[in-house]
Amino acid sequence: MKAVVCNELGEPSVLRVEERPSKAPRDGEVRVKLKAAALNFPDILMIAGGYQVKPDLPFIPGIEAAGEIVEVGAGTGKWTVGTPVIVTGAGDPLGLFAEEVTVPVSTLTAIPKGMTYEEASGYLATYATSYHGLVDRGRLKAGETLVVHGATGGVGTAAVQIGKHLGATVIATGGDDGKLAKVKAMGADYVINYKTQDVRETVKVLTNGKGANVFYDPVGGEVFEASMRCIALEGRILIIGATSGTYAPVKTNHILIKEVEIIGVLHGHWRDRHPEMFEQNMRILGEWAEAGHIKPYVGRTYPLEKAADALAALGNREIVGKCVLTIDN
Repeated sequence: MKAVVCNELGEPSVLRVEERPSKAPRDGEVRVKLKAAALNFPDILMIAGGYQVKPDLPFIPGIEAAGEIVEVGAGTGKWTVGTPVIVTGAGDPLGLFAEEVTVPVSTLTAIPKGMTYEEASGYLATYATSYHGLVDRGRLKAGETLVVHGATGGVGTAAVQIGKHLGATVIATGGDDGKLAKVKAMGADYVINYKTQDVRETVKVLTNGKGANVFYDPVGGEVFEASMRCIALEGRILIIGATSGTYAPVKTNHILIKEVEIIGVLHGHWRDRHPEMFEQNMRILGEWAEAGHIKPYVGRTYPLEKAADALAALGNREIVGKCVLTIDN
């Protein structure tokens, strides 16, 4: 099988396409012929050696994909040959930038009806993270105001759709008017271009001076500082990550005065601790997807052999929604 291999740490350009042997499934494992693999910022960090998970070289990157089961080992239960599935590493490298993969059944999730392989490949990490953040951690309620930073990315577009379905007023921020127009078409009530508008003042105007109740922040840095300046009393800031490359220092006097909550959201580890709750969340999201309330947005696709180009485009913030590798099997 063909696989994208990282033999040395660096920029995405270090990746090479190589032939790797197939692996027969053992007990509790299945072999999946992959059809699409989604890209994520952790892939770029892992290739550069800057991620919290540091696999030994050489390794095959890729932490989420979708395909069809083609072989099963003993004890795989409901997972049978021909079943379309999502495969996820929940934060660990599984080698999903490849034509196939052999994995434990614990890494599998059924693809919601009507969803393409391309859509499904980037569905779980973004929507499960956003649902866990907004519902389990952020307690977002109908009628509240939600600000989604980095709204043009994968988790951002998912958070916008989920926030709207939950009944919130959604303000989306980003740095490109064209991309923000697409996010508005997905349901955002308002958009703010942080390059040409003052986020703090604009949020205050849009909320009649009250501030927003919940901030969804995968960006960090100066964006977090802006959120602290326009948050409502008893508001919540959800820390999803720091794609800006900087985690902001926290001034506790601001937290004290407004009784603000700063809440961490690390879905992969939470999923490992609470598998039953994860399954419940996925059932809800699956129902929403099949009813058309949420729909993964695939902004661009590349063939597997162009993984380095795709990751470079992702790193340069060229993509709206998810960037996906298509795999010709």
